[in-house]
Amino acid sequence: MEGEVKGLRILEMSERELRVEIEGEDHTLLAPLVSKLLENEDVDIATYDIKHMLMSNPVLRVKMRRGDALEAVISAATALAVEYDEFGERYRRAAIV
Repeated sequence: MEGEVKGLRILEMSERELRVEIEGEDHTLLAPLVSKLLENEDVDIATYDIKHMLMSNPVLRVKMRRGDALEAVISAATALAVEYDEFGERYRRAAIV
C-alpha cells in the first residue's frame, strides 16, 4: 500500500554500526538499499539477512568507516525514493505519448 509505514526495530546501534529489523519487507527493498549504501565510500559493510522468507523479517546491518550508520541508511533510502519517483514520472510520460 502506497504511503504505508512499516515497523522498524533497532536491534543494535552505536555511532558507526546499526542493526535494524524491517517489518514486512523482503529482497525487493533490501537489495537496492544495500546497493545504494555501498555506493557511499564511508560505508564499510552493508548487508542483510532473512532467516526465513515467510516467517521472519529481514535484518539490515550497516557498519561505517566514518560517519553515522543511521544517517547513511536515511540518506540511501531517500536517494532510492527520489530515483523511484523520477522513474515513475518518466514512465507515466512515456506511456501517455
